[in-house]
Amino acid sequence: MVPLSLLSYYLLSVEDQSLTRKTVSEEFYTAVMRPILEYACVVWHHNLTAQQSDKIESLQKRALRIIHGDQVFGMPYDSLFFLSNIERLHQRRADAGKTFFDGVCQETSCLNHLLPDKRDPHIISKMRHPTWYPIPYNRTKRYQSFIHYALSHYQTQ
Repeated sequence: MVPLSLLSYYLLSVEDQSLTRKTVSEEFYTAVMRPILEYACVVWHHNLTAQQSDKIESLQKRALRIIHGDQVFGMPYDSLFFLSNIERLHQRRADAGKTFFDGVCQETSCLNHLLPDKRDPHIISKMRHPTWYPIPYNRTKRYQSFIHYALSHYQTQ
């Protein structure tokens, strides 16, 4: 993989094994490599299979093991996050989708016209599970747009 070979090359260029190398490597990963793994994730995150999501997570896992070296040999993946103070990519993608949807729901957003019309507040007050927008029906869950996914997963009153 190009991103991980880039990280390995960068780590070899840093001379000593001190704390500075680890800190600089983590900053390099979060500034250069992680944006590549998360590029346009709002568009494609909800259509990933579990296997595809695991492959993307494995890239982050490998990068963290390269950064921390022998001190994390045999350490569980969840402990690596605690040690590095880095979130799982799956959670970051979900958070980015929620944030993007909240922005689309603003009246000033240029994408707000893609949403269905808001429900009347009088109707919402009578609903068991109130939502501002009606959830559209889809025949399949696999090939749905982000708007359909967000309406069924992210909206709250």
